[in-house]
Amino acid sequence: MEDRRIKKSKQAIKHAFISLLQEKELDKITIKDITTLADINRGTFYLHYVDKYELLSSMEDEYIKNLSEKLHFDYFYIQYTNTEDFAKAFTTNILKNIMSYIANNIDFYKVILNLERKSQIESKISQLMFNNMQTLITSSNQIEGIPLDYFHSYVSGATISFIKHWVQDDNRMSVDDLADILFKIIFNGPLRLLANQQYDQH
Repeated sequence: MEDRRIKKSKQAIKHAFISLLQEKELDKITIKDITTLADINRGTFYLHYVDKYELLSSMEDEYIKNLSEKLHFDYFYIQYTNTEDFAKAFTTNILKNIMSYIANNIDFYKVILNLERKSQIESKISQLMFNNMQTLITSSNQIEGIPLDYFHSYVSGATISFIKHWVQDDNRMSVDDLADILFKIIFNGPLRLLANQQYDQH
């Protein structure tokens, strides 16, 4: 367990860093900026982090670890044999938990997802999704005949882009509405939805 004072110092550093990222570009933030806002001295900062980039990476890993605790879904595969029941349970018990966690930490995700290539958060989320997908596949390394790497590339890319849009939306919808929309897209598939829309117009 971390000493309470160390934990308090780290929290002050992280909160200051997020606040600064809301106002300035990463490259323009100095250690002095962070320590001044966190009300600590430089020695305290360097006691925990080499530089702001290690701080960023450490924060990403921390948030990914917390996110991963809400993403384990292999036991659903055993509990549900009906695909729609599985999908609904996944939405209720996994997706909503993930979205709620992101919503509760919206300041972090809003700034971190805006850093683009300066952050590794998207690749870390993608890897997390891949690791969980692997728990559901057979030795053929496929999902319903689709090679896992292609399946993962499509699903992770679309999901991360979807979440990123929601996080950065000034008129952000509720977690419940978002989960319902994501369920509809995932379960029906974009092509089926487009075809239905085309059919309904005629």
